[in-house]
Amino acid sequence: MAQTEILIRIILTIIFGAILGLESETREIANKGKIKAIKDEKSRLGGLRTYSVLSLFGGIAGLFYIKEIEILSYIMFTSVMVLIISAYIMNVQLKQAFGLTTEIAILITFTLGFITTTAILNIEVVLVILVLLSFFLSQKRGLGSLIEKIQHKELINIIKFGLVAVVVLPLLPNKDILVSDAIHLLNIDPSTLDISKDVLNFSILNPFKMWFIVVLVSGINLINYLISKFISSNKGIPLTAFIGGMISSTSTSIALATKSKKEDIKNVRVLAGSALISNASSFLSNSLILMVSSLIFFRGLLPALIAMFLVGSIVGTIFIFISKKQSNGNLDVKYEPFSIIPALKFVLIIILLKLVVQTTQLLDLGELSLIATAVSGLTGLDAASIALADLVEKGDISLKLAVITYLSTNLVNFIAKMIYSKIGGRIEFAKIFTLGLIITAVGSLAVFIF
Repeated sequence: MAQTEILIRIILTIIFGAILGLESETREIANKGKIKAIKDEKSRLGGLRTYSVLSLFGGIAGLFYIKEIEILSYIMFTSVMVLIISAYIMNVQLKQAFGLTTEIAILITFTLGFITTTAILNIEVVLVILVLLSFFLSQKRGLGSLIEKIQHKELINIIKFGLVAVVVLPLLPNKDILVSDAIHLLNIDPSTLDISKDVLNFSILNPFKMWFIVVLVSGINLINYLISKFISSNKGIPLTAFIGGMISSTSTSIALATKSKKEDIKNVRVLAGSALISNASSFLSNSLILMVSSLIFFRGLLPALIAMFLVGSIVGTIFIFISKKQSNGNLDVKYEPFSIIPALKFVLIIILLKLVVQTTQLLDLGELSLIATAVSGLTGLDAASIALADLVEKGDISLKLAVITYLSTNLVNFIAKMIYSKIGGRIEFAKIFTLGLIITAVGSLAVFIF
């Protein structure tokens, strides 16, 4: 390592330590006032000078290490550990303070100086550690107020969702289970059965993809619940719906429909309006897919996409506004933090519809086989969008036919969502949501026709 680089790294250790020390001192002044903070300076561990010197101390230990004088590095590290342990014991005895945050921050400061001069980690990683440490040190009050708002049962629900999303999902195979696979599981030889090869190749389900839907639906409910803890529910629901729609508007809609069964009519309108906003936001993510897949196809659909986004957003907002006005803005939506039962019911519907789509695809209809693509709208738009974009790029179908098929697929998707809302939600939710989807569909068709 060149002398100039060593000098720069030594300066960086001082700067990093100074940043942490400055955070500590300014936080004390903000909490206690300047006079009280200065008066208590000698009774606390850590300040601008202390953190700067500690980081520099770690930097010097790092220089000894790269010069292969490891024994001095170990001695310096041990001395810092002795200092930290002594300070902790004094805090416990004199102040009855059992917190370790400051002591650990001091140890990390020494380590930051060490890894800065030794270049064990890239300087970008050191900066990330510095920023994260500064953030956590500065958020003592913020994290405390957050903890006060979280109840134990809510934490348990978050852990349950973690099991569903982080533990179970990665373990599931991301492959289609065919009818032939199911027959094999029953210890039956498919060749002994009078079943066509096409039927044997039917895909029953993809465990990973189906469970991912469970994660989405239950996750949307959980996010709605958590947002309601910090902002009013009548603001949180539309926000979550908008974000959820860009991931899966169908999953978001079924989550909101399920919630509507336990709500008053004024809240049902908010949920239905939010579901329409979710449906509208899905055209933003779908537009990105179309742009990447086929720019020509995207341009042909652009007027209809804009119309569906704007009309859906406006209609959804109107329903929410009407609901707020009728209740004088006092809406109180009840939340269940975590539940996978509604999501599992939804997955069963998807599996049945998928079998219907595959049955349709068995029919030899020539150019009308695009009907199968339209029927696939029962489970979503993205797959159909990619398939149609590929056909347009290859010149297999005309742009006009592709646009008509896309709009037909979208219409089927709307009908599917209407059915989901009727099965999973209150009748009032289904009526409002259906009306909004009809208005959105008419708006998009009007743009395409004229």
